[in-house]
Amino acid sequence: MRAGRRYGARMPTSTSQDPGLDVLLVRAGREVDRRRRAVAAEHGLSATALAVLQALPDAAGTSHRDLAGALGLTPATLTPVVDALDADGLVARERDLRDRRVVRIALTAAGRDRAAVAAGAVARDVAAWLPVAPPELRRYLARIAGHA
Repeated sequence: MRAGRRYGARMPTSTSQDPGLDVLLVRAGREVDRRRRAVAAEHGLSATALAVLQALPDAAGTSHRDLAGALGLTPATLTPVVDALDADGLVARERDLRDRRVVRIALTAAGRDRAAVAAGAVARDVAAWLPVAPPELRRYLARIAGHA
């Protein structure tokens, strides 16, 4: 660490140079995350809860461990989120009949509806904030995010 500079210290916003593309992408990502959290909250969901609802397939339940892995969370971190979604009737938990140690989580009809409404609101908010998202940009962002 250099003298006089701490991690987490704010950098001056006015410099003689424009910020690099890497800095701009990080800042834009933070703003999208902030907006996603705010819009999800308007629909009674945390951003993580919305991600859970969006990650669950319409078919048979996903194991708690697999869902946590898909979201990049630990199972322990996911548990209170699933507890709240279960209490609200947005997901249902069931023990796997073949392996009782495995808990499967399934999306309910109410969960599917809430996810669709909240995700649509997030998409509209981001589209209003970023009015032009050319298909090339979308494909590129999906590729670098590991989804292509």
